[in-house]
Amino acid sequence: MRKEQLALQAAQACNAAETTAHHGGNGRPYWNPTSFQFMYVPAFQFQHIPGTVLYRYRATDETGAEHVFEAPDCTGLLTPIWKDIPEGVVTLRVYALDDQGQERYLAGARTFFKLAPFTGDYPPAACSYREAAERVYAFAFEQSFMQCWLTNGTPDPDYDRYVYPSKMISAIVTAMLDYARLCPERANDALQIAKNAADYLLSITPQAGPTAGLPPTYWINFREHPETRRNLTAAERIDWVMMIYPAHVGTAYLQLAESTGDERYLSAALRIGAYYRDHVEENGSWYLLRSITTGEAIAPNYCAPLERIIPFLKQLHARTGDPVWNRLADGAMAYTENVMLSTYNWEGQFEDSPCSENYSNLSHYGATALVRHYCRYHADNPALMTEADDLMRFAEDQFVIWNRPSPWNRTHFDTTLWQTPCALEQYNWHVPIDASTADLTLTFLAMYQAGRGELHLAKARALADSITRSQRPDGRIPTHWMTDAHRSGEDFWINCMFTAAQALSVMAEVCNS
Repeated sequence: MRKEQLALQAAQACNAAETTAHHGGNGRPYWNPTSFQFMYVPAFQFQHIPGTVLYRYRATDETGAEHVFEAPDCTGLLTPIWKDIPEGVVTLRVYALDDQGQERYLAGARTFFKLAPFTGDYPPAACSYREAAERVYAFAFEQSFMQCWLTNGTPDPDYDRYVYPSKMISAIVTAMLDYARLCPERANDALQIAKNAADYLLSITPQAGPTAGLPPTYWINFREHPETRRNLTAAERIDWVMMIYPAHVGTAYLQLAESTGDERYLSAALRIGAYYRDHVEENGSWYLLRSITTGEAIAPNYCAPLERIIPFLKQLHARTGDPVWNRLADGAMAYTENVMLSTYNWEGQFEDSPCSENYSNLSHYGATALVRHYCRYHADNPALMTEADDLMRFAEDQFVIWNRPSPWNRTHFDTTLWQTPCALEQYNWHVPIDASTADLTLTFLAMYQAGRGELHLAKARALADSITRSQRPDGRIPTHWMTDAHRSGEDFWINCMFTAAQALSVMAEVCNS
């Protein structure tokens, strides 16, 4: 399909009432009370004024032009005017009209940014996807924070992100297993790095107590003087375990067990699985945070299980054949659909972010994980794929920037410096991140492979191309794409870079590039 046709298709989808981003109404809650940007036609839950039979919507765009329509309720989609509003800041006011058609009461108001839809008119990739991915692994392998595992079997004390061991060390294990397959001449050293990193994680895992067998989410004792570095979040939460991360480690252990034949890693994975089995809640999920000391839940929030926990349980079943793991996975899937899908409270869950109230810190990760699940297992189910369409539009609407970003965000960065196209991580860190861009790349690709149209492949390629353009000459893919300092590698998260490399590897296979 030609670029112009794809752009027209994207614009039509963004302007139609039938293809919105699953806004509220008809029994569905409104997920957007704290959202401040929209690409698809939005709707808002404004105050109903008793006795009112007609409301007037007045939207003023950033040029000063007004766009007006009337509707019988105060929660209507902005479809009648949306296609006429240009990209930019919009101020919307909704008035209750009296019997003479006069604007009597203000029912509500919102100021937001209207994002431009996909156009297809973006710079090409800087190199092939395969070359970009290979350069990532080669760069990482040569760094001191990686070589330290080979020479000392311990974390590099100068790499601060090791204060999050479950997240970072498990990412190193899986990345080095990938690199061992990709680069035979370095396979032995890459595999040794993976084993040494996993062994260190095993060595700091509590063997007794309420959370025995669960690798720590936070750890500061790999330095002689841990208090001298930026360890504030980890130090404050040193007694916490965030329950989405043990599954992440368990998955890495299973892969390492398969690669090495070492049963210690399988035993460690099974011990993690046993904790999930023994502590599952009635709703099918798990409390997100627990105290290592007491084992008690620290907050009422539950895990979003689909991204990490369900795949881990499925892999345990594949490895052992024990049906208990499938039953746990099915229960967690029921929670995902009965609670998360029905409410659209796609809470961002990150080890360095606080727990949030409903809709205050949304992220794309839970929604995109469900999209990929439906694409993989239910591509022939029209009802579930319609849900996937809704979820995909939500993720794009709130977290993908094809052109100009909003002039404001919660982090106060100058958005004119952002690299686009890109994807943003979560409301509390609503900035372009390489891993988020990779996640949306893979999700658009999954939709294309499930037969949902060529436009999804074009979007996947545009984001993947942007990842290659972010890559530095030394092979590093920066985590943040916000300022020159961030692009050069400041505040660098290796797990995010590995996620980007994995997405590029998948794109290379599909696109033969």
